[in-house]
This record gives sequence, C-alpha cells and structure tokens, in this order.
Amino acid sequence: MMIGRGRHTDESFAAFVTARSGRLIGYAELLCGDRDQARDIVQTVLTRAYPRWRHIEHEDPYGYLCRAVTNAVTDWWRTAHRRREQPAGELPEQAVSDHAATFENRQTLLAALGGLTARERAVVVLRYLDDHAEREVAELLGISVGTVKSTCHKALGKMRIAVAEPAPLTTAKQNRSS
Repeated sequence: MMIGRGRHTDESFAAFVTARSGRLIGYAELLCGDRDQARDIVQTVLTRAYPRWRHIEHEDPYGYLCRAVTNAVTDWWRTAHRRREQPAGELPEQAVSDHAATFENRQTLLAALGGLTARERAVVVLRYLDDHAEREVAELLGISVGTVKSTCHKALGKMRIAVAEPAPLTTAKQNRSS
C-alpha cells in the first residue's frame, strides 16, 4: 500500500482492475490491432489513473478509462512513424485447433478494423463491440451524436468492402481469356 492512500482506495482500484481490465484490453486491442500493445496501453492508462482513483471512482470510471485508452491509442498511432518497429505482414503459422474459426473471424475483424481511421475504429468498437449507445459514444469521444452516426456509417461501409469476397470474373472476361 502506498503512503497517503486509504485502504478503501486500494481495494476499490484493485476490484475495478480485476473486473474491468480484460474488457479494457479487448477494447484497446480492437483499436490498435495488437494484443501486446493493447496490454501495454491499458497498463499505462491504469498506472496514470491510480493516483487520481479516489476522484475517478465516483464518476464513471469505466467511461473515463475508455476515453483514456482511446486517447492513448490515438497517441500511439500518431507516433508510429517515429518507431522503428514494423508490424509483421503475416502471423506465424498457428497450430490447428478447435478454435480455428474463431481465430479466423477475429483476424478478419482486426483486418477490417485496420483499414479504418483512429476515430472510425473508436466509434465502431464503442458502438458495436462494447455496446454503447450513440449518445454514450459521443460523450466518450467528445464529438456530436451526428458525427458518431456519419462516422459509423462510413466505417461500416469500409468494413463491408474489406471483408467482401472478390467478385467472380464476368463471362466477357472469361471468353477473352479462353
């Protein structure tokens, strides 16, 4: 226990982290597309939130930390050009398991989210994957409800294109190649 911290604050913070850190990590992963980076971001956000926890816990702590994670991911994207790290083009081969379909669906989702801007990703993740109402998303991101709606519409359109299967060759093209 830190000096100057009450036992209640420590217990309250620990309980919150236990209950919600997995959800925050999942949210951060969907925003940034990298599980390890998401863990780092959430750890940093929680570390920064701890000294202010007695003020945060009485408002909407999950909403506050979602905003903090969104901002941290945005900062991470902004500084990406300065990092020497490059994401791998392909994942290492995975062992076949019963969860192959789930893994494939997750990879498809992450790939589709990867084609969105930071704001579009945040809106889609908050709205559909974290199940917030449009008004809540607007409040969390500090934008208007109309912006949430239009951003969501654009983002879902991009995602539909990203996951669409390639169109089959037309008969005219097939005849030319024969």
